[in-house]
Amino acid sequence: MSDQALCDPDELVRLLQAGDIDVLDRVTRCFGERLAIEGRRRCRSVEDADDAVQDATLAAWRYGPGFRAQGRVDAWLVRLVATACNRMRRGMKRDPSLHLTDQDLAADDDSPETLAARNRLAVTLGVALQAIDPRDRAIVLLADAQGMTGPEIAAALDMTAGAVRSRLSRAHRRLRDALASEGMRAVDSELLTARS
Repeated sequence: MSDQALCDPDELVRLLQAGDIDVLDRVTRCFGERLAIEGRRRCRSVEDADDAVQDATLAAWRYGPGFRAQGRVDAWLVRLVATACNRMRRGMKRDPSLHLTDQDLAADDDSPETLAARNRLAVTLGVALQAIDPRDRAIVLLADAQGMTGPEIAAALDMTAGAVRSRLSRAHRRLRDALASEGMRAVDSELLTARS
């Protein structure tokens, strides 16, 4: 599918309003860079910006059936990112534990090798996530990033809880295999075994 067909505004509105899970993948491909730029502009850190983009993408899918299409889809998505950044900023204002300095964040055992391994793991995991089926990727993100339970995911995606469990287990297996093929240590892939 061409980029123009993939990012057709009318088709994106139709997918949003239908609650189609494929819209997550399309929104990321079509507007990911623009949303990331907006997140970096409005949030306090790159990590917060990434979280805001992820929150906005999931919110677009969750609230898409109510999208009235009175404006452009990309403008609505940018507003969702801005709202996510504002929500994070308000939450951080009053919680002193979230105002840690870089020195506070570095643990004694965080050697350069450990930090490099974590970064390598994150990059490999990101590439592996992009390689799996969009519905499986959504299930993994809803379970592991959003902390939703199997029944909650099943209700959100109009699936059975058994299908969610099976697809989540299969997706985790693929992610573990991708980590293993990249030479990640077994301990690194334990992150994925806990929830399967």
